[in-house]
Amino acid sequence: MTRFCSLLLLLGWLGGASRSAAQPVHRRLLPAGVSGRALAARHRTFYQLAPLHQPPQGVLVLLPGRGEPARKVFRATRLAQEAAARGFVVLVLGLNDRIYLDSLSTQVLDAAIGQVVRATPALAARVVVGGFSAGGQLAVAYAETVRRDSTRRPWQLRAVLGVDPPLDLGAHWQRAQQHLAAQDCPALQAGDARIVRELSQAFGGSPAQVPAVYLARSAFVERDALGGNARYLRRLPIRIYCEPDLLFWQQQYCGALQLTDLNAPSAAAFVACLQRQGNGQAQYLQTTGKGFQGKHRMPHSWSIVAAADCAAWLQQCLR
Repeated sequence: MTRFCSLLLLLGWLGGASRSAAQPVHRRLLPAGVSGRALAARHRTFYQLAPLHQPPQGVLVLLPGRGEPARKVFRATRLAQEAAARGFVVLVLGLNDRIYLDSLSTQVLDAAIGQVVRATPALAARVVVGGFSAGGQLAVAYAETVRRDSTRRPWQLRAVLGVDPPLDLGAHWQRAQQHLAAQDCPALQAGDARIVRELSQAFGGSPAQVPAVYLARSAFVERDALGGNARYLRRLPIRIYCEPDLLFWQQQYCGALQLTDLNAPSAAAFVACLQRQGNGQAQYLQTTGKGFQGKHRMPHSWSIVAAADCAAWLQQCLR
């Protein structure tokens, strides 16, 4: 859950026990501006892991959770290393200061992918994107953007994955506001306030005030028959991972939390919506007891992904 990111940072991202990668991680820089817009240094920087074997077979873009430094993704999960072993060029972008896809983040993603595709044109039809938490929302929303505007980019997406992402931003706002009004979750109050403030300012109001904006800007809207922008993913392989350990959240953070406060129900509804529309390649994977950061239990984490299995699935999506 995105509202827990500040608490995760307080835990020091204890998932930091890294295994050494077979290939070095390289720091890259995008041009100082994209589409006439100056980029801050944090948005220009991304990290690249080369494939173990040449020629490269695909491009995997991973997006960290809100507040998670991009470089730490290589320690939080083995997915990048497993994908590199299967021939992927892996990019990790530092779009970790937002929960919604805007024009800037779209341009940064376009620029980073474009840089790799220009160097190796054969990869243009072999791009996959994924992300954790808020990064998962960005990854799914970006996939929808690419599929909707397919003629604007010289590359194609072959798959998308999300790790416990908050896909329905209107519902995300409402959950946060309900707990703020009830004042029943003091440990999560700062995160809830930030969600309400950020989305209200960016979208021009609450979901009740500007429902069309939330429909247009969310990766998924459960109240819409076609899932809002989810309809653009009817033919794309998708995996969504969640570990909805409600008891953990109630015992550790707030006894008033309900299952609907977690990202999992909305994520499951997203996959079910796509399956109803004929997407037989949309998968919802619910794990149990997999979520840890280091030795500390944390069901909202990259570790719920079985990295080798996921990398094998990504490779299969390229065929």
